[in-house]
Amino acid sequence: MNKVLSLRDAVERHVPDGVGLLAVGGMHLHNNPMALVREVVRQGRHVRRLLTSPCGAFNADLLIAAGLVEEIATSYVGFEHLGLAPAFRRSVEDGSLRVLECDEAYITHGLNAGAGGLPFAPLPPGLEVSDVWKANPESFRLVEDPFTGSQVLAGAPLRPEVALIHAAEADTAGNAVVGGAHFVDRVMALAARTVLLQVERVVSTESISHHPVGTTIPGCPAHGDLEVPGGCHPTASHGHYQVDEDHLRRYLALAGGAEGPEGYVERYVRGTDEAGYLAAQRPAAVGEGRS
Repeated sequence: MNKVLSLRDAVERHVPDGVGLLAVGGMHLHNNPMALVREVVRQGRHVRRLLTSPCGAFNADLLIAAGLVEEIATSYVGFEHLGLAPAFRRSVEDGSLRVLECDEAYITHGLNAGAGGLPFAPLPPGLEVSDVWKANPESFRLVEDPFTGSQVLAGAPLRPEVALIHAAEADTAGNAVVGGAHFVDRVMALAARTVLLQVERVVSTESISHHPVGTTIPGCPAHGDLEVPGGCHPTASHGHYQVDEDHLRRYLALAGGAEGPEGYVERYVRGTDEAGYLAAQRPAAVGEGRS
């Protein structure tokens, strides 16, 4: 089956307004599926709950900046050495965004439970002495280990309705290779009901099958396969281009100012399509440089 779609059609068909659990792939400022995120903003798709990887970044902050997110399940949203995430922080402080407290281990194991069809995920020892699970009783429970009788902290499975994922290459059926580290992107895709996959290029199935690292994400969960070279900008795409720090600093300056991020969203997202956005960026940030 040919799953290649345009960016607009993919979001229009597969991301309903008011989606219950939307997951965004990538980690920190790497492999964020920003082309898909920008299109979700352009189409004004509201998100009841947003799920990040263990470390969310611009992929989450832009959706929050656009006023589309009611609640976020995350352990962290920030811009690494560049500073805090301004839209996330402001929205939490003013009460317009609810935070579902998670931690890195729960997000990882919860997605594995979702991908494996498991009822819950036993979590590594030590988490039960923290206060995270007490702040989020929806996602955590103390249960009895059936083998030892000891108390074990367990997490609910995470099963996104839609996952937005970036990969380096994919064939027309959605079999994909992620360049460099794939973080939790593979298991996020396997746990999701619907997967939209943005890639730097669409290649032949033969090329994917002979790739030295093998297939990272099988085509079965993919519903849309989108060729968007430069689509991670201003974050990095492993093996293709690095983080555009100048652009991110521009966002942080605008979003952290008195007027907030609305000016950035109108200029760089709602005021242009993806081709226009990428054409306006410096060439090294969208394909000439290599990370």
